[in-house]
Amino acid sequence: MTSTILLDTRLVVDPQFWTVLLILLAIALGLGLVYLIRIHIAYRMAKNRHRDPVCWVLLSFFVSPLLVWIVLLIEGDDGDNQQKTSIDEQPRG
Repeated sequence: MTSTILLDTRLVVDPQFWTVLLILLAIALGLGLVYLIRIHIAYRMAKNRHRDPVCWVLLSFFVSPLLVWIVLLIEGDDGDNQQKTSIDEQPRG
């Protein structure tokens, strides 16, 4: 008796449920893409200021990317690192 009831039972889902689910999925993907773009901007800012991009990307992933942008703008360019690379690039001889 119970086996025939289980075979005859069907789950009916309202079609509007799938529309709402698709909209929520699109919103989540859009927000995720915006967040990844913000992290990429932090990477580019760190690289252009001669700072270690990996540390800044990790920091912007766990904290706010906007906060990392502000800190990078305040710190500015790493002049010591820039002088090291220009000295290393000079030919010896």
